[in-house]
Parts: sequence; structure tokens; C-alpha cells
Amino acid sequence: MIGGHRLKVCGLTRAADIAIAQSFGIDFFGINCWEGSPRFVAPHAREALLRETPAGARVAVTVQPSVAQALALKAEGFDIIQVHFDPRAASTDVAALSQALTPAGLWLAPKVPPGTAFPENLIPLAQGLLQDAYRADAFGGTGQQADWAHFQTTVKTYPGHLWILAGGLGPANIRAASQLGAGCLDLNSGIELSPGLKSAEKLALIKQELLKNTQS
Repeated sequence: MIGGHRLKVCGLTRAADIAIAQSFGIDFFGINCWEGSPRFVAPHAREALLRETPAGARVAVTVQPSVAQALALKAEGFDIIQVHFDPRAASTDVAALSQALTPAGLWLAPKVPPGTAFPENLIPLAQGLLQDAYRADAFGGTGQQADWAHFQTTVKTYPGHLWILAGGLGPANIRAASQLGAGCLDLNSGIELSPGLKSAEKLALIKQELLKNTQS
């Protein structure tokens, strides 16, 4: 936690970056388990990364997994399965995932176009509810900014849930993002030198910006 805000670093590919993130007080550590991502980590490499990641904070980032795939990731040692999916498609059985993993072990990241309400039926199914930037041809990780105004309204409408804001967060906008009521701020491309290579300098700037909230 930095300045009273919980943070997640997503797209981790190196043990050194996990250690750096820990030193800054990061709360959750995301490892991409989807082969379509430029930050994908293969199963044999994930084992080594998980050994360096604090228990209780290990997040497997997936796209439209089956229940069997999600349970296999839990068996690898992940604590939370973060599921990106298109809620308009029938390819992801979210209710079955919630039953198998329990809501405490599930974060949901549906593709929601700007101005569209977060699907209300999903809210009881998961501990974490994530809003990322929308792009028709991608599942997160675009570096674009999410619909902040709609996110803030959603958080106020459904208090008591862990609302996670992702999408292009970096030193230039993290302080403004921290005012939107998110339970967790999700950092990825905005703290990178290149896909999967995190910057200690940018994390230091994130910390500097968030600590301004406690000083003002």
C-alpha cells in the first residue's frame, strides 16, 4: 500500500521486478497466463516467479478460461484468477468459475464499452471487479485510459466491493486516478520500459505522486 492506496503491478515477467515491486509496497502481483499477451509467462517460468511472489497476492491474468484451466492455475499456486472476457459471448461460464474458485478467489474484468453499465449480475460472483480500457480487438493491456467517469459512478453505486481500475495508469495520471474511489489501482504499461520490463524509476514516481495525497 502506498499513501493509503492498494496497488497491483500486472504483466510481471522477471523475479527482479517482483522484488522491486515488493520494495515499493505493492499489494498484488499479476502474471499473465494468456498466450496472446506480449507479457505471457509460460508454465515452466511461472513456477520460479511464484516462488518470489508473496503468498496471498499472486494473481493469474487470464482470458476466457475454462473451469479446468482456472483450477489448474490455482494448483500452480495462484491465489486469485483474474478473468478477462466478453460478457456478450457465451464462451465463459462465469457462474461456474465463481462456484469452483469461490468469489474470494476470482476477479472479473468484462469488456465493457465506454458509457455501458458494468453487468450487475456479475457483481456478487467475484471479490474483485476490474474496469480496463475498452478496445474491440483486445483484452486489456492496451495502455489506453478507461472510462473514469463511469467507473466513479459504478463504485458509488455498488460500495463494499473491491473495484479495480486499470488502463494506462502511470506517474502522470496516478494521483488523479487515486481520487476515483478505486479499491485498487492496477499498473502495467505505464510503469514499463518495454512490455514486461518494469521501471523502478517510474514506480518511484508513482510513490511520490501518491504520497502527495497525504501531504496536502
